Amino acid sequence: MCVILTAFLAFTDRFQTDSPDKEFVIAAADGGMLEVKLGELASQRATSAKCKDYGKMMVTDHTKVNEELKALARKKQLTVPAKLSTAKQQQYDSLAAQTGEKFDMLYMNMMIASHEEAIGVFQTESNKGQDPDLKKWADSKIPALKHHLEMAEQLLGAAVK
Repeated sequence: MCVILTAFLAFTDRFQTDSPDKEFVIAAADGGMLEVKLGELASQRATSAKCKDYGKMMVTDHTKVNEELKALARKKQLTVPAKLSTAKQQQYDSLAAQTGEKFDMLYMNMMIASHEEAIGVFQTESNKGQDPDLKKWADSKIPALKHHLEMAEQLLGAAVK
């Protein structure tokens, strides 16, 4: 019995509140949920067709990644947040308050900042995470995140026209 308890405690110890893997899951889920919610908003309210299309792509791509993360987190007995953090909700609210070209410009700027942040979060997990499965999964998502960032920069550079 002591051996089983010791093994269990050693396993759960890996995922303490301050574990880099748990922090990664929370940050990745928060960012992913924001990408989907902002994408939904952009696909409905953007004035530029390219901006709307980008928003639809964010919904599709990040919904898939979010589902993968939830499944992996379940296997690791980690909890994925069900709603946006206060900071991410404030970002959503600030975009929801905009209209017209201001909306498009703010959305694309948010996509650039959000993808830069996500790339950092995923690279940190890939390099410093403790769980090999999470590290591998994070590493596999970096190219797509970089592609999304490049697309957002191009759209903003073209003034989302």
